[in-house]
Amino acid sequence: MPLQAIDLTAPLEPIPWLVPGLIPKGYLTILGSLPGQGKTAILSALAWQLSRPKGEFLGRELEQAPSIYVDFDAPSQGRGLRMWFERHQAAHPDGKGECITLLEPDANTFGLGDVELEYLDERVRATGAGLVVIDSFMAAFGAIDPNKLNQVMVPLWHLRQLAHSTGAAVVLVDHLPKVMAGEQAGARGIMGSQSKQAQARAVHILTRVPPREVEGRHVLKWETTKLSFAVLPEPFGLELDFSSGFALKETKLPEGYADTRTDKAARAVQEHLEQRAGVVVSRAELVQLIAERFNLSKRPQDKAITAALERLAGSVEKVQLSGQGHPVGYRVRKPVSEVSETGETPLETGNVLDTESVSSGIRVSETPEPEPEGWEVEV
Repeated sequence: MPLQAIDLTAPLEPIPWLVPGLIPKGYLTILGSLPGQGKTAILSALAWQLSRPKGEFLGRELEQAPSIYVDFDAPSQGRGLRMWFERHQAAHPDGKGECITLLEPDANTFGLGDVELEYLDERVRATGAGLVVIDSFMAAFGAIDPNKLNQVMVPLWHLRQLAHSTGAAVVLVDHLPKVMAGEQAGARGIMGSQSKQAQARAVHILTRVPPREVEGRHVLKWETTKLSFAVLPEPFGLELDFSSGFALKETKLPEGYADTRTDKAARAVQEHLEQRAGVVVSRAELVQLIAERFNLSKRPQDKAITAALERLAGSVEKVQLSGQGHPVGYRVRKPVSEVSETGETPLETGNVLDTESVSSGIRVSETPEPEPEGWEVEV
């Protein structure tokens, strides 16, 4: 029967994740960048981490699982991938190489066709692989015109079926279109038809941050442009550190490369506090401002407020408000010149209140309590 009815009264199983919040199991994920940016290094590191009893990837805990890496991109009797796995093993010797299956085409195989896909399906089921990497679309499906939807849909349908039928996370390595004059890398998404991104449930794009901006380090901007089963994470920096073997590290993106909603929210909080200099603004008011304007959850809200307070360090004071739950507020001191013109007494930290503060039931302790690390204060 071509269509099947779904029982909406049956218990709903949660979406399982290979990498929490980034790569779902049972679905197709695409990871793309320009050539030579580090895709193979990153995905081989993921496979090695999955081979460890307690692996982790980008700060996320992983459940141990076998992996299959299909290398059409640079087949060479495994030399290229084995070099990477040896580096990962040197850094994490508790990983098990036998948990990883490396497949390459033989001399007579041009691409990933029906016979190869059938064999791959058998290997996934036999090993119980949780991760299948196809490296890359261009090499594995060289006869396909990536700009034609009707051609692109065929291999992607088979990869989706592989993921659905086995429960493995299938990660397809792909490339970005050539950067045109005045264009930013990744602005047009994955190379070729939009149907590629439409068929995947998660799409991640990596772009290199110019070395001059990061003291010569190899830093990538990781941006998730599609994530069907979770909130889109904000772009973050990923450093490929070759100083002692190899290591992946999350790192802060330089100014102008992040510009995430959290960054924008932090600037909005800073501006709001500065505009109301001399007046105590409750943390609850700042949280409401962020939620309404930027639709951020609690953790990014806290990060935005923390960032704003750090930028205002030396000119902002924390004030204990009256009420249940020990609410707090923040007040930016008015510039001395502005205070002098109005004839008001400059605010001293912790022992002088303005009229509005008194009428609002605000209490400032004469000996300010030390600010907890990160300014993490609950409302």
